[in-house]
Amino acid sequence: MNDDQSGSVLGRLEREREQAERRYVAALAALDAATTGQRALDDAVSASEADVARLSLLWNNNQPPAAGRSFIGRVMTELGRLLPWRRRAFLGALLAAVSRQAAATRALLDAQRHFQSHVIWYAQTVANFAGTQRRTGGAGGDAQSVEVMQAAVGALATDWQLHWDALQARDHRFDARMDALSRAYEDLRDASALVDQRSLALKRAVEGWRSTAPAAGTDAAAPGAAPTAPAVAAPLPVLVDADIDAFKYVAFEDRFRGSREEIRHRLSDYPPLFAGARAVLDIGCGRGELLDLFREQGVDARGIDVNDDMVAACRARGLVADRADALTYLSAQPDGSLGGLVAIQVVEHLEPPYLMRLIETAHHKLAPGAPLVLETINAACWAAFFDSYIRDFTHVRPLHPETLRYLVQASGFTRAEIQFRSEFAPHDRLRTVSMPGAAPETPEQAAIAELSEALNAHAERLNAQLFTHRDFAIIARK
Repeated sequence: MNDDQSGSVLGRLEREREQAERRYVAALAALDAATTGQRALDDAVSASEADVARLSLLWNNNQPPAAGRSFIGRVMTELGRLLPWRRRAFLGALLAAVSRQAAATRALLDAQRHFQSHVIWYAQTVANFAGTQRRTGGAGGDAQSVEVMQAAVGALATDWQLHWDALQARDHRFDARMDALSRAYEDLRDASALVDQRSLALKRAVEGWRSTAPAAGTDAAAPGAAPTAPAVAAPLPVLVDADIDAFKYVAFEDRFRGSREEIRHRLSDYPPLFAGARAVLDIGCGRGELLDLFREQGVDARGIDVNDDMVAACRARGLVADRADALTYLSAQPDGSLGGLVAIQVVEHLEPPYLMRLIETAHHKLAPGAPLVLETINAACWAAFFDSYIRDFTHVRPLHPETLRYLVQASGFTRAEIQFRSEFAPHDRLRTVSMPGAAPETPEQAAIAELSEALNAHAERLNAQLFTHRDFAIIARK
């Protein structure tokens, strides 16, 4: 090859090398821009944290936490939450915070897709760049230039690794902040779910106090009496008689017992027991799921409950419900006047003497042949006891199925039977191991078969104690 040809080849290779360098630098710059673009997500997280702080201030009416306020301060804060403009401001801020969080999540997904595409571009460019360097060296190019380029490639690879490590660290920080924000939003969502019930409860308490407080000027002296000095204004009464905490148990039911639709489904097989009956009493009617079913199936029924908010929830849907103590209300009814009595998840809230008097009184007030249904948590099932019974802070005494059945029979009811309900699904039970179909042929197989049989026996025994039925009902007739 003459000098002209050599120069032409070297010139072409040099141009290829320069073009490869430019493409590499462009790919690296794009990759760097893709990584630095993630910084906008940090700003979004900071803005979300600011939203949470703003929501906290709006929730507390720009006041310090409840622990640092007086009783009057807490009452004024609750009254402030009733103001329509405060509620609109709080809900608006909550909607803005959720929207901002959704935008940050979308930006994160877009940034990840953008970054991944640039990583692919960068990898393809590096491969072409390395091939160009090999061709340049193989064509007799300057060995020193090749070494310099290799060193440059190594430096760029190191720079890329640093960028990658920084991006991973940023992603870890973002994930941690996202987890914290998610937990904060869940807490805020739960608190928002309570605001309406809290506001309504406080409003009813204040209205009840106002209706019982003496009006100004009503203590005027009797005709002909000597004028007296102006009476000193009586201090504001303490709102302890009003059930201002009733909403808390309603919210507890909503969170832990299940939605109205779930409870309606669980209770759907009770109304047929009362078909054609009149004057059916639902003791502890709660949110009114069973009363709804009774109304739909034409059963004349009314409910009583000691919780003001439960009664208000029933009446809001047009159901007949009153606030009353069970034994007091039942004792006031004529003997033989009730066409049926049902108490769902009530008896575990009662002291034993009260429960026995309640069942005996029910026997007197029910008409002949009228059904009695008492449903409660199956304390004989360990999982139900530890998962459901002890969770409810208002429970007084667990009841074994046989114990409650005996109390019903001892009060004069006949045909009392135990009906177990809400069976644990097979996948929630302890699993058994497969047993070999054929007879064991070796000592090892015999030992494995014996061990499998023992494990299955233990699993079945534990399942019989741990995972049977969550609830049971005593169904009897007078």
